[in-house]
Amino acid sequence: MMDVILMVVASIFMVVFLSHMFFYWYSRSTEMFGHPENQKVNCYLSEFDFAEKHKIVIHASPEKVFAAIHNFDMRKSKVINTLVFLRSIPYRLNSNREPDKQLPTKLSIDQLTENGSWILLEEVENQEVIIGFAGKFWQQRPTNIQLSSAADFINFNQTGYSKVAWNLYIERNDDGTATLSTETRILCLEGRAKSSFRLYWAIIRPYSGWIRLEMLKMIKERAENH
Repeated sequence: MMDVILMVVASIFMVVFLSHMFFYWYSRSTEMFGHPENQKVNCYLSEFDFAEKHKIVIHASPEKVFAAIHNFDMRKSKVINTLVFLRSIPYRLNSNREPDKQLPTKLSIDQLTENGSWILLEEVENQEVIIGFAGKFWQQRPTNIQLSSAADFINFNQTGYSKVAWNLYIERNDDGTATLSTETRILCLEGRAKSSFRLYWAIIRPYSGWIRLEMLKMIKERAENH
């Protein structure tokens, strides 16, 4: 009986390990790029410890892409729903966690900033949207700092926490298409926070990258078909 249990546990571990490696290489398969100086995200986190970057070409105008950024619904993606659920498992296993809140039927960029978990840092019409937050999100029970303004985000410097700036940037191409890029930057505000986040990032980065790739595809589909 014990041998059977060990085989099952080993099989589960192997599936999880192989899935993790697949997600890792899948999320890294997108083309990487530098840090354009004209992006407004540089005003909020010009220096950072970790970053995730992706982009996609969309056969639509920047105006349509910008509208799609504000109107696409992440809840329509089975991939995103599954990855978000898997990411929440450690928190769900915590016996001291708060009761689950009813999930919204729609989840958009605007709703992320409206529910208090993220704050809108800046928006340049038809070009860029930047949101951010601060906290200890690598913990089993994440701690978020309630920020009320972009100035609060810039000035926040509490030891042991991290700051995240996430942008969506639209670039008009000469052939009539638009390139939509997204970058997530993380700054750790103390050595111990950086060490803790490094381990968390090694585990979560492939899934985080996959979520962003799915988001770009959803925005592309909406911009090209609306």
